[in-house]
Amino acid sequence: MAEYKLYEGDFADVSSFAFHEHRERAPHLEQGVHQGRLRLAADFVREAVDRVETRITAPAIVIDLGCGDGGLLSLISRLPWVNSFGYDFQPSNVKGWDERNVNALSFDFVTGFEHVPNADVYVMTEVLEHLTDPHGMVKNIRDRGDRVQLVASSPWTEHIGSHDGCHAWAWDQDGYKTLMERSGFDVVRHETTGMFQVIHAVARGTK
Repeated sequence: MAEYKLYEGDFADVSSFAFHEHRERAPHLEQGVHQGRLRLAADFVREAVDRVETRITAPAIVIDLGCGDGGLLSLISRLPWVNSFGYDFQPSNVKGWDERNVNALSFDFVTGFEHVPNADVYVMTEVLEHLTDPHGMVKNIRDRGDRVQLVASSPWTEHIGSHDGCHAWAWDQDGYKTLMERSGFDVVRHETTGMFQVIHAVARGTK
């Protein structure tokens, strides 16, 4: 199991609004290197939605935390019987939400997580590696209920000697799985596509 902290001190500058304030929009859905992991994540979300028991009477609620310019959210929004929306605080991404016709809000969901509504499925693709405390974030999601689910993705090829300069953490496949399990999740699906790993975790004890 390998997990790498890539920053020094108590706070990762790459997780701050100041770091992201002037970054350019990244249209990952149109970029070949990202398409595989986005479509795999959308498939994982579809499977997660199928497990939501309340879908018998109401749409499943899916919240994309760190939704970027809305590429994955646009795929999720096509799923039947789903109410989806997202959060992101990078200003350049806002334009994409209108273009992709998705519902999203500019908001720091990490420091203000208590204001994020409850959901059946939370999505965090290419997000956890940017955070100062990804372990706390995953635990916060798990604390939302005994049937909560999480679909997440991060690179699996990075390590202390080779990683994106925007990342604060890196995990191999065993490390990513352990991150979920130590926070109270069971992993039901975990696959790689290119340099990325995608994981579907359910609250421990969920059938």
